[in-house]
Amino acid sequence: MGMNIKSEKAQRLARQLAEATGQSMTAAVEQALEAELTRLKTNDDYAIRKARIKEILRRSGPTPAGATSDHSDLYDDDGLPA
Repeated sequence: MGMNIKSEKAQRLARQLAEATGQSMTAAVEQALEAELTRLKTNDDYAIRKARIKEILRRSGPTPAGATSDHSDLYDDDGLPA
């Protein structure tokens, strides 16, 4: 299978990447493409997890009045458990 990239910019970037990494242009482009696909998948996975968490929070209902994350009453003045 062959690929012929006609973009001068793409060829210049591939050459720069190959020189910077000490790889052939083909290896440098393969590695860059694999890294980008991994990055996209990771971002997609993150977006899916974030959406699931938001849905769970939405279904759990509103935060009760007076609810707080202040737990200072559980600790003394030195920050030790009371």
